[in-house]
Amino acid sequence: MTKRIIIPTENQEQRWLVKWLSLHPQLKDFFCKNNNEGKRTEAQTWNLKLQGLRPGVSDLAIFYPTKKYHGLWLEVKRNMHYPPSARKGESWVNQVIWIEKMKSVGYHGDFCYGWEHGVKIIEEYLKT
Repeated sequence: MTKRIIIPTENQEQRWLVKWLSLHPQLKDFFCKNNNEGKRTEAQTWNLKLQGLRPGVSDLAIFYPTKKYHGLWLEVKRNMHYPPSARKGESWVNQVIWIEKMKSVGYHGDFCYGWEHGVKIIEEYLKT
């Protein structure tokens, strides 16, 4: 009998990372979640775009500057293998574009694959 490996959902990974951030002495008051995802009607999408909804905005923003960066934009993904086709989807491409735009104006940005990877990225970011 083969053992089934259960991969945490993106939601679970992000909750665990937020829990860690909430306990971090430097960062606990300097981050927020961007509510960009979700199923909506065309009218809801239109209304949210008028309010500032932007395609590709990263899941988490950390507003804590370092000597090198203004802040950190972090896109949270499940800790799993993603086929090349997943990385070519419109949503993923928009996320890459957003991170590159943020980097072009002095922020750091990255994709994390699981909450533990997110912790490593944040800890390295704080050293810059």
